[in-house]
Amino acid sequence: MRLRQQARMSRQPVRLMPSALPWVAGVSAAIAIVPVVCAVNLVRGDNLRETTIAQAIGGDPDRAVPAMIRNGCGGCHEIPGVPGARGTVGPSLQGVVERGYTGPSRATPDAMMRWISRARDVDPKTAMPNTNLSPQEARDITAYLYART
Repeated sequence: MRLRQQARMSRQPVRLMPSALPWVAGVSAAIAIVPVVCAVNLVRGDNLRETTIAQAIGGDPDRAVPAMIRNGCGGCHEIPGVPGARGTVGPSLQGVVERGYTGPSRATPDAMMRWISRARDVDPKTAMPNTNLSPQEARDITAYLYART
């Protein structure tokens, strides 16, 4: 009897262990997808942050760059993201909002708008000139400085 059982057993297909290939492929795909998802969420988060800031200030950061170029802001200041803005007479505007002060005032959007358009009205001894920006240009530049530097 044993021979018959052995014979039957030998006719049955040999069972192999499940292949690891699908598991490896799944893990590889996850490793490739996770950074992409994180990057998309980071960009989405930055866009949401910028949109929130722009709405709160009432300015458009995209209109700020042409306004800063037109008004020569980069002649005195280094401004991230503004072509040719490598001035060294005034302070770099990188992280200007984090400094806590705009001119002699606490850094608030209203103080920033007033400072960048009428700095000498705020502090007569400042080297920063009155730029006489329109209120909308001041809002746009303030939104840019808050959102992108």
